[in-house]
Amino acid sequence: MDPGAAEISGAGTVHEQGLVGDLETRLGSPVATYASISTTSNQWSVSCNEGSSRDISYVWTVPETGSYTFSTRYSNFDTVLQIRHLSNTSSVMGCNDDYGSNLYSRTTLSGLVKGVKLLIIIEGYAGEYGNDARLNIVKN
Repeated sequence: MDPGAAEISGAGTVHEQGLVGDLETRLGSPVATYASISTTSNQWSVSCNEGSSRDISYVWTVPETGSYTFSTRYSNFDTVLQIRHLSNTSSVMGCNDDYGSNLYSRTTLSGLVKGVKLLIIIEGYAGEYGNDARLNIVKN
């Protein structure tokens, strides 16, 4: 487990170390791949994970109003995925660990409004991390 296990980011703030980048309005499978989550620290405490782990995050802007599915399918470690409002990072919109019997995470959010910015957090489950964190975002 990561010894720095407390959430260090306060509501409304995002620290640069774990913020990988702004995905703008891009969609894809994958829309982003991060080579080594082992180089980051633990910034976020996700609500559906039993332990604190190293994490990365992305900013993403909803391209058009609708329903979207976010997943970490094809990541090479057990992931946890959480989505928050960027303008109020204490507001959790969705969280998932182990979609079905798989070790990847997946959540679908309906009614997202065009232009809203989200913070997407990928964390390892219970201290795990790998060298291939993948984020997939598709419109339903």
